[in-house]
Amino acid sequence: MARISREPIKSEDGKQNLIPRSVIVVEVVSFTFRFADVSQLQKCIAYYKTKTRPTSRIPAKELAAELGEDWRELRGWEVERWFERLPMYLLEEPKRQKVLKALEKAENLLESGKL
Repeated sequence: MARISREPIKSEDGKQNLIPRSVIVVEVVSFTFRFADVSQLQKCIAYYKTKTRPTSRIPAKELAAELGEDWRELRGWEVERWFERLPMYLLEEPKRQKVLKALEKAENLLESGKL
């Protein structure tokens, strides 16, 4: 059973910010996803909908656009996309299905205003 909630972001000194901000938290199959906004959640849903994983290679033009002028100084292992940091056990088919179901439920709750 997945747990879906919204948690406030606190400042470094432990106090709440003047501008209320929160993260979307989805706990499923012993892993906690945290999303800053709906677009991050939707990207994650799209990732888990595909059974075939995308390549880990990043085209030079895309890298230059994202990192700016000093991208040539970086090494390939220093650039890591968000989905490359996820635990591999989440991609096993039964767990992938549970993750996808929980993420879609979170999206539906957000769209309906219940979260």
